[in-house]
Amino acid sequence: MHSDDHDLLRAAEKLAWRDEDDAAALPLPETPQSKGGKLRAERLSPQERVAIAREAANSRWEPAPKAVFGSPDRPIRIGDTKVPCYVLDDGRRVITTAGMTDTLNIARGGSMKKGMSRLELFVSGKLIRSFVSEDLLERVRNPVKFKINRVVAYGFDSDTLIDIAEAVIRADGAGVLQRQQSAIAFQCRLITSSLTRIGLIALIDEATGYQYKRESDELQRILEAYVLPEHRPWTTAIPPDFMKELHRVHGWKHTSNNRGPRYAGTLIRKLIYEKMPSPVLPALDARNPSNEKHRRKYKHHQFLTDKIGLEHFKTQVVSVMTLLRASPDKATFQILLERVFGKQLTLDLGEEKQANSSKAA
Repeated sequence: MHSDDHDLLRAAEKLAWRDEDDAAALPLPETPQSKGGKLRAERLSPQERVAIAREAANSRWEPAPKAVFGSPDRPIRIGDTKVPCYVLDDGRRVITTAGMTDTLNIARGGSMKKGMSRLELFVSGKLIRSFVSEDLLERVRNPVKFKINRVVAYGFDSDTLIDIAEAVIRADGAGVLQRQQSAIAFQCRLITSSLTRIGLIALIDEATGYQYKRESDELQRILEAYVLPEHRPWTTAIPPDFMKELHRVHGWKHTSNNRGPRYAGTLIRKLIYEKMPSPVLPALDARNPSNEKHRRKYKHHQFLTDKIGLEHFKTQVVSVMTLLRASPDKATFQILLERVFGKQLTLDLGEEKQANSSKAA
């Protein structure tokens, strides 16, 4: 035997200790399944073991998406089962092969067919096959190959778990499952009753820590949609009628330059800017900070994008102006605000708080 084959043979013997349902998973403590894997490997001829090892070695260097979030010690829990899961660099959420069979309560031991995984053997069985779509069967036959660091692993996208569970429930409802498969049907009902597709994705994102990256990306998309990197030339964004109605409702004297109490800017900030998506106002404050005299060089609306930011701003102005016109006084205006925007929008600003002018937008 060639020296390279000796090396591959030793690699095959090591590989045989791994669970056959998740052959490329990280090494685990010895279990009945791993002992069975070793016994099966011992029955292989040296040539067969070399072929397996050669295939594993080649597979290791084939391009595959990488797990960028998740680890073996951060599984999700479905019922009493700990399920290893990962988020790949292409955004897919995957559950490992062993995690999938454990979650569905499918035994790893028992009879097998050459070239078929335990999961494929189950879904292609004559009792359940008619309830499994061609697309689902194809996904089970071709699990997602990915890498955890330098280790090749296999798994299934999160939708596959829900799809299999729903197929099993349909088969059970038709009364075609065997008695010993009732535990699988029970587990599938537990899965579908406690998880939606979106809920499962959220669970994986939380367990792997991907939710923080996702939230950061989402915030960045909002800011790009709403906020300009540089200010635009000044234009009138709040119509004169808005200021007239605001002064009338609050009993302020209106002048031609729209100047009222110094905290009027805070009121506009609360009525308009705070109703935009949460990251927008802090970003505007950062782009357009107040100086030592509590004044800003620009108006916040000069930093809003044309199609989304400024349009949202104008829509909010119109909505508030409609309520102002319908209000004979401040108390009525407050009632209408709460009816439209909820009680969180309270205008108890304190009419003596002159210092609030620093927040004028």
